[in-house]
Amino acid sequence: ENNNVFAHEAFARSTSDRFASPPDMFAAAALVGKVGELGRTLRQVAVQHAPPLPLFVNVHPSELQAGWLAREDEAIFWHRAAVYVELSESVPMRHRDLCRTVVRELRGRGVFLAIDDLGLDMCNLQAIADLSPDVIKLDRALIVGLQPSSRQLRFVKHLVRLCTDMGSRVVAEGIETPTELQAVKEAGVQFAQGHLFCRPTFPAPEAGKLTLPSL
Repeated sequence: ENNNVFAHEAFARSTSDRFASPPDMFAAAALVGKVGELGRTLRQVAVQHAPPLPLFVNVHPSELQAGWLAREDEAIFWHRAAVYVELSESVPMRHRDLCRTVVRELRGRGVFLAIDDLGLDMCNLQAIADLSPDVIKLDRALIVGLQPSSRQLRFVKHLVRLCTDMGSRVVAEGIETPTELQAVKEAGVQFAQGHLFCRPTFPAPEAGKLTLPSL
């Protein structure tokens, strides 16, 4: 609403021809039992190069089971601003008790919880509500081609209200056009992210040098 950068999100990328996408990279790591080490390394790089703004980091489900996030030397505990650990929407349903335990421990150390990709599996809402996430991100599938005053927008608006009633702030992901931005603003989201604002870059651009369309 104030046209400022609230946070940055760390994305995994590979320059190797062996991995066509981040999921391919994590799948390869899973085959040799190295998902924890990979996630840990990515977070170290993210924290090392991130500006002093809140930072969103994605966590692979396998890392919950291995206890990687609870280690004393975990990089996210040393970031200079708030950290939001992102779990995909499908994770709480499949790892419900484990999620509660890990989230409780992280919150005890000042880390916040974000649920990513809401909209891919609407049957998971109860599991999500149990975790009381600080932030919920609406999946790009709900946003693409969204028009102001459309039927799809009415659905998104009700979903935003549901998330807000649960005490979560809402981020609309994948904003690529001014029309989509106008629509999510009408839906009542608090934050938006996507290529309309900035494409993924390394290192992260200085917030003060970005020209942002107004939310």
